[in-house]
Amino acid sequence: MNLSKHITQNKTFFNQILITLVIGVLVNFLNYLFSIYLARNLISNDFNIYNAILGIITLVQIPAIAIQTAITKKVASKRDFNLDKFKRKSTLQLVVVALIISLVFLLLRNQIAYISNIDVKYIPILSIALFISLVTPVAKGFLLGLEKILSFNMVLLFETVLKFLLGYIAITNNFGLEMIILAFCIPSIITTAFVLPLIKSKGKEEDKKEIKLNYKHISLIFLTFLLLSVPFTLDLILVNPEVRASYGALSLMGKIVYFGSITIASLMISKLSNSQKKARKKNLIISLIVSTLTGGIICLVYMLFTNEILQFVYDGAYLDIAKYIVSYSLSMIAYSTSYMIITSQLVNDSYSHIYILFAVCVLQVVLYNLNNNTLNDAFINQVVIYGVLFILVLLILIFNIYKSNGKSKAK
Repeated sequence: MNLSKHITQNKTFFNQILITLVIGVLVNFLNYLFSIYLARNLISNDFNIYNAILGIITLVQIPAIAIQTAITKKVASKRDFNLDKFKRKSTLQLVVVALIISLVFLLLRNQIAYISNIDVKYIPILSIALFISLVTPVAKGFLLGLEKILSFNMVLLFETVLKFLLGYIAITNNFGLEMIILAFCIPSIITTAFVLPLIKSKGKEEDKKEIKLNYKHISLIFLTFLLLSVPFTLDLILVNPEVRASYGALSLMGKIVYFGSITIASLMISKLSNSQKKARKKNLIISLIVSTLTGGIICLVYMLFTNEILQFVYDGAYLDIAKYIVSYSLSMIAYSTSYMIITSQLVNDSYSHIYILFAVCVLQVVLYNLNNNTLNDAFINQVVIYGVLFILVLLILIFNIYKSNGKSKAK
C-alpha cells in the first residue's frame, strides 16, 4: 500500500485536509474563547445554569450530526443525479419530524427541567434550539456529500464567529441566558437559509428510483454518536464530588486534544463516501495518521509547557493535575482514534460497534462504583475505558479489513 503515491495522485484530498485543519483549529480556538468569556462574565449562578443548558444543547446536537452524516452518504452515492427533489423532500420531512419532537420536548418541560436542574422558563427556547438543530444539517450534509470542503469550512467558521458576536452582545447588553442559547441556533439558520438554495448537484438526470433518507440508518447513526459521547461526559457525573473540580480541569485539557484530533472527521466521512472501495482503506489510513499527529502535537506542547499552560488556562489553579496531563492526553488520542474508526464504518452501514460502545458504558459505571475516591482513581478509570475501547475498535477494523480482502480475492 503506497500511501505517498496515493497522496500524490490525490492532492485535492491533501489540500482539503490542510484547509480543514487550519479552519478547524481556528473554530475550536474561538469556541474555547467563547467558553472562557462566558465563565469570566456570567455570575456564578448563571454560569452553573449555563453549563446545565450546554449539556442539553450538546445532547440535542447529536441527532444533527447523525442527520448530517446520513445526508452526506446519500448525496455522495447519488451525486451524478439531480438531487433538487431530494433536497426539498428531505428538508420538509425533517421540518415535520423536528416540529413533532420539539412539541414533545415542550410538553415534557417540567420533567426535563427537574432532571436537568434548570428553571422551566428555559425549556421553550431550548425546544426552538432542538427544532433548529434537526432542520439545519441538510445544507452541511449536501456540501460534504458533494465534496465542497472549502464551502463547508467557511460556513463553520462564519457560524462560530457569529455565535461569538451574539454571545458578546448578549453579555454586554444583559439580555440573559435566552439570548446566549439563541447564539447557538441563529448562525445555523442564517447559513442554511443562504446556502441551501444555492447548492446544485452536477447531474441533470433524475434517478428512476426515488432518493430518500433511511430513518433506520439515521437512528443507528444517532445511537452511535450518542454512545460515543458517553465516555467523556458520564465521567463528570460519576466522579467523586470531592475531586470533581480538579478532574473537570483535567478533562477539559483532554478534550482539547480530543476535539483537535477529530477535526477532520467530517472531511473523512465525505472523502470515504465519495471514494471507491479500493481507495477507502488508503484514505482512512491517511485520516487516522493526520488525526493521531494532530493529537500528538498538542500532547507534545502539553509535555513541554505543562506549568505555563496551567497558569494561562486556570491562573495557576489545579496544579494537582499536572502529573496526569500528558498520560491523560495520550489516552484521549486513543479515544479520538476509536471515534475516527467507528465513524468510518458508518459509511459501510456497519453498526457492530454499538455493542462495544454499550459495553464500555457499562464498564465505566462499574469502574466508578468500585474505584472512585481520589483524582488518581478517576484518572485510572478513564485510561482503562479509553484503552479497552481502542483495543476492541482496532480489532473490529482489522476484522473488517480482512473480511473485505477475502471478498475481493474470492471475486
